[in-house]
Amino acid sequence: MIAVLGATGTIGRHVAAGLAERGAQARALVRDPATCDVPLPAMRADLREEASLLEALEDVDRLFLLAPHGPDQDLLEANAVDAARAAGVRRIVKISGGAPSLGPNGVSSTAVAHWRSERRIEDSGLEFCFLRSSFLMQNLLGMAPKGRIMPAPMGHMAVAMVDARDVAACAVALLLDEREQAMAWHLTGPASVTFKDVAEKLGARYVNVPPRLAAIALRRRGASPFEVDHSVRMAAYFASGADATPTNAVLDITGRPASTVDQFLATETHSTKGT
Repeated sequence: MIAVLGATGTIGRHVAAGLAERGAQARALVRDPATCDVPLPAMRADLREEASLLEALEDVDRLFLLAPHGPDQDLLEANAVDAARAAGVRRIVKISGGAPSLGPNGVSSTAVAHWRSERRIEDSGLEFCFLRSSFLMQNLLGMAPKGRIMPAPMGHMAVAMVDARDVAACAVALLLDEREQAMAWHLTGPASVTFKDVAEKLGARYVNVPPRLAAIALRRRGASPFEVDHSVRMAAYFASGADATPTNAVLDITGRPASTVDQFLATETHSTKGT
């Protein structure tokens, strides 16, 4: 049995769909099964309630772990890891941060939380697969509004962006793989691209906004202090060029190449026109 924590998110919903398409024995662990729209049987599990986690993880052999970003992300993931170990789970496939961002002094509190969770999983003795994804292409959607200006504090360096569907495909492959696992992969697209390049592909103009102004704009839109800090720090990370090097991890795991930005934008444009 496979359990999916985070089945309603950008990546997790594709993981759930991929497992359902393959007829895998799997369940989605959610806070409210009655309102959850996923293609898997849903079972209640609250990351703050040990009893609900243990019940939901009964008979589970492999766990997909994707906790929401937040000030207590490392605590929530620690609860999931501890419950998995207690319930007899054998393998955890965790979505993590970009490899260069991680560490005890990571670029953001979320990056530090990912690093702490990875260490906790390794120390647990469980099999593990860490999928350290680059900037998700899905984050590009909505960045160029009707005025055809793409304002963002992302600098001018290239980023090896990755499609969330490719990240999910890697997770599905590793959840179903029967071989023993204890590895980490840095997931990227097949080539790096600048935000200026992306804006031009969208028929827009990229404007590199100073981080201070970006923070003001986020606060005006109602973002929490955590969200503002995380966004600004991650923007500075990508602007540094630290995540510009493509890898072949998606191809190595799934047997097919990762999607390019052009392929992603073409798919999204076609999907939008069809609605």
